[in-house]
Amino acid sequence: MKSTSMPEIISKMESGHSMLLTFGKPGQKLKRGIAITGFICRVLLFIIFNPFFMFRARFFPGAWRRRKAFAIRGARLFFPFNIRGHQVEQSARGQVVAINHPTLNDPLCALLYILGVYPEREIILPVNLPWFEGICKYRSRLLKIGINIVPILTPSTALRLGGGDEVSKVQSGFMSNYVTEFTSTLSRGGLAVVAQQATRQRYLFASQAQAETGEGILSTISLILLGIRRAKLLEQADFIPVGIIPHSTRAKPKLNLFRRYTLNVGEPILASHLAQVKNAAKRPADLYTLLKLKGLVPEVYHFENK
Repeated sequence: MKSTSMPEIISKMESGHSMLLTFGKPGQKLKRGIAITGFICRVLLFIIFNPFFMFRARFFPGAWRRRKAFAIRGARLFFPFNIRGHQVEQSARGQVVAINHPTLNDPLCALLYILGVYPEREIILPVNLPWFEGICKYRSRLLKIGINIVPILTPSTALRLGGGDEVSKVQSGFMSNYVTEFTSTLSRGGLAVVAQQATRQRYLFASQAQAETGEGILSTISLILLGIRRAKLLEQADFIPVGIIPHSTRAKPKLNLFRRYTLNVGEPILASHLAQVKNAAKRPADLYTLLKLKGLVPEVYHFENK
């Protein structure tokens, strides 16, 4: 990455530069693998930010606000879902929706759900690098309607790129940038969607033993909590566990258009309370979050190896 700052790197990607291709054949393979999903997303974003709207927005800045409402309604046609469970009450605190992640629909459904509850607030959404490169040309337009997509490099994607020092530097740089943007958003009472497992996984735990010890789980929530603590926002943020239940137990991990999902909403957890959780895991907050999600999804999604 040399000395180039993360905002500069992201800006270059918005202009067409590919970070993935700098990693050679592994990056090319990842880029090809996400090509269809990226194309579908760009088509949807083109519909939202069509040339007619962009021309009109030049003369009527207020059109951006109405476009956000249009985008939420329109996206729900492509990614429908039912809501059950806890009824989230209005709060001035920032809201972090913590989800499981069996398919690509999950963060989009969660985003649409929480924006339906708080339509006027801004939201930050971490997007894995391959997917981000497929849609980042629309990032500046999404920012105008309060949706901030931020690139990250998940552990599984980093491994597929071959690992090594350079991949680690990029991964760390993206995560540092994300946490900075995340805490900035929460400080303004904004929203966030976070998949504790970071990458798509059908099951919450590898085994019953992992659910008891937390051995080998990622530190996603712990890292975010550390950023929240440093920003002195522990009393100003809620974590809302939301169990994402796909349309079918045989659902593929890809983008499943027009398939109705179910979002089972748990009770909010104040960040300061989550930070004080104690259990057998090295990362107590992450295990606690996964166990909360376990209670919100069917048993078929609990353990990979029973």
